[in-house]
Parts: sequence; structure tokens; C-alpha cells
Amino acid sequence: MHWADTTVLYRPPVPMSPGTAPTRLLVGAACVVMAIAAMGIGTATALDGAVLGPDEVILPVVARLPGGTIVSSTCGNQIVYDDGIPYGPVDVVLDPGHGGPESGAVGSNGLIERDLNLMVAFHAQLALEDLGYTVALTRRRDLHMPIRQRTAIANALEPKAFVSIHHNGGAARRSDTPGTETFHQVDDPESIRLAGILFEEVQSLFAPFWVPWVDTVHQGASTRLREPRAETYGILRMTPDLTSVIVEGLYLSNPPEAQLLALPQIQEMEGRAIAAGIHRFLSTSDPGSGFRPEFFDPHTTGTGTARGCVDAQLSPPVGITTGFTAEEHADLVATARALGWSTDWLLRFGVHTLKFLDDLPGTAAITPLEVDARPYAYGPITETIEWDQADHAVLVRMADAYGITRTEVQKLGATLMVFLAGLEAPTAPPDDAEATSDGASD
Repeated sequence: MHWADTTVLYRPPVPMSPGTAPTRLLVGAACVVMAIAAMGIGTATALDGAVLGPDEVILPVVARLPGGTIVSSTCGNQIVYDDGIPYGPVDVVLDPGHGGPESGAVGSNGLIERDLNLMVAFHAQLALEDLGYTVALTRRRDLHMPIRQRTAIANALEPKAFVSIHHNGGAARRSDTPGTETFHQVDDPESIRLAGILFEEVQSLFAPFWVPWVDTVHQGASTRLREPRAETYGILRMTPDLTSVIVEGLYLSNPPEAQLLALPQIQEMEGRAIAAGIHRFLSTSDPGSGFRPEFFDPHTTGTGTARGCVDAQLSPPVGITTGFTAEEHADLVATARALGWSTDWLLRFGVHTLKFLDDLPGTAAITPLEVDARPYAYGPITETIEWDQADHAVLVRMADAYGITRTEVQKLGATLMVFLAGLEAPTAPPDDAEATSDGASD
């Protein structure tokens, strides 16, 4: 009989202590499960549109389930959020690069790339809307947002063009022309064409200004690769079904260029140039120009991750109550005490373990429990667990997978924990010396 078919908690055959092998194994598993949950591993990639949250934050919808709507938060975590306003699709998504603690390049005049990118994106949006396009920005304020969330927004909104706006740093080689760079997806004709058109529009905007420019050998439109011939930049690699491009207007690290970019009218002109390039791409068959050979360079700055990202609380905690018989509750308390945990923690961890087991490679899909196999979760002794917006998403997912209520899935997780904690350690086989009939050895 599968453990999930039990309707009462498994009673440990022997008292447990933190030193027993099964307990050590379970504590180790706890660390693995919680670490994986914190990293977002196992997050579904299939999306079901998007909704608008507070302050016009775009939240891709991961699943619409009976227990709640699961969305991808600004930090790229799955949370339950039921108050979103349906949003999208749109014609164009603009991504103002960097944000929050990830400042990007910083000019000698104090101009910060994350702020410059946002201002240019605002101007590009206004220009595109004047042309009749619907436009979304991945962020509309200074916000820490990992690349996986930016690409999730773009994938959810299904635009005809996705452009990530950046400004460069690091070049020291003098040039007679602006060092504008664009990067396209590998072997994608439409992405290549968009990159060539954007290079033309942005570089031709800056070219008339008398500035001591800098550039690198990658000036123009190219693609930066890592093995095995995949895009180095996650913005391009994680949007394979979209036409995606990165544009690096000028070099903030070059003081004269930073001074030029600090002018509000230049920021507006750059935004309009990007809009003009996108319009040309969508309305003509222009091929673009400035193409450079692809090159391999897997090294990145390490930005664009969710490290240190803190989500705003969009949904209040939800309390779910599960009932136990006196015998079941005694088992629960004994298991929690033996492991050094609270019953609250044990119940919460049980649900996370259900999710962890479901995510293991090669695991068969969960099938809903038959009515007579559903755990009875309405006994006289109750435990109420407060689930925050992220943990609640795990609870809702597991309830949907097993075809039971959130109350019942809490009971199911508790059953699993008591069952696992009660497993006896395997007995080690005797060595050769102990296996001899007289116990002697030569």
C-alpha cells in the first residue's frame, strides 16, 4: 500500500532521537528541500498570460487553480495572488536593464545606467504608442528584478518584438564613430534583422555629435555565445519563441559620452530612435546592417540573478486548519519533538516534501486520490498553519495535484513526515570476521 493511501498517521515502532540514522536522513532532506524551494528550482515555465499587480507591476500567470491564482513575483518566485487585473498581449515589450542594487555602468558624472535605461525606455514607449502600438515595460520604477522574471514577462505577453535597453561600460579604444552594439539570438533571421535595424537607428542618431567616442571590436550587430553554441545573455536565451534583441547605446564609462547621455533631450532622442527601429522592423522588410561575426565569450558580470531579491507582500498570510484524532496528534507531536521541530514546522515541511518528491526527475505524475483514500482531516485536535504567499503556492499546487483540499493536503504531508521519521535504519551486514562460525580469523 502506498503511504498516501493511509488515513491515519503511521506510528513509529521505536522512540527516535536526533542521533538515529532515519532522523539524520530526514534532517538532511529538510535542508535539501528548503534550499531548493528557496532557489526556485522546479518552477513551471508554462505561462497563462499575465496580470497587473500594485503599481502596475506585471505578474506572469503560472497557473489558475481552484485554490488560487499562482503568479511569478517580481523576484521570480511563485506566489498566490488573486487580485490581479488581466493584462496583455502587447505588440512590444521593452526591458529597462538592471535595477535595484544592480546599478549597471556608472558614469564619471554620477549617471547610473539603471536610471538611464528606464528613462530611455519611457521615451521609446511614448513614441511607439504614438505610432499605434501597445507597449509594456518589464519595470516602471527602480526595482530589483532577475532576468528569469524579465523573460517570463515577455514570454507571457507574447510581443512581436522584445528589446532590452542597456548602456555599456569598459571600452577604452578610441573610435571615429559611436560604439553602439546590438546583440541578437543565434541563427534567428528576424532577431538578426531587428538587431541590424536598431544598430542603424541608434548609431546614426549619435553620429552627428562631436564626441571622442570609444568602441570595441564588437561595435555593430552580433551574437555572443557560450558552449554548446547558445546565447550567453539570458534575455536572448530564455525567450526562444520571441524576436529578442539587446541594444547598448553608448559607453557610460567614457566621460564625454556620459555627459551627452545626461542631457534629457538626448535621452528622448535615443528612445525615439529605438522606437523608430522597432517600427521599421514591424512595418518593412529592411534587412539592417552593421553585422559582425558571432563570437564565443561565456563570461558575464554575474548580475541579473535573484540573489538578495525581496518580494513585496502582495497577498496576506492564509491560515489553514487541519484536525487530528488524539492518537494522530500524539504521533505528530512525538515526531516533531524527536526531530527538534515544532508541529507547525513539521506540517509545513511535509507539504514542501510532497512538492519535492513530485519534482524529482523521472517521477510519475501525481494522480488525484480516490474518495476513500483521501486523508480525514477533521479530527477534534486542530493545528492551524499560517502560509505566506510563496508557501501558499506550494500548498495550492499540491492540493490541486492530489485532488484534495488544502486542509487535507496538510494532513497528507503530516502523514508522510511521521511515516518517514518512523522508518528504521537498515542493519549493516556483518563483516567476514563476524560471519565465521567461531569468530576467529587467521
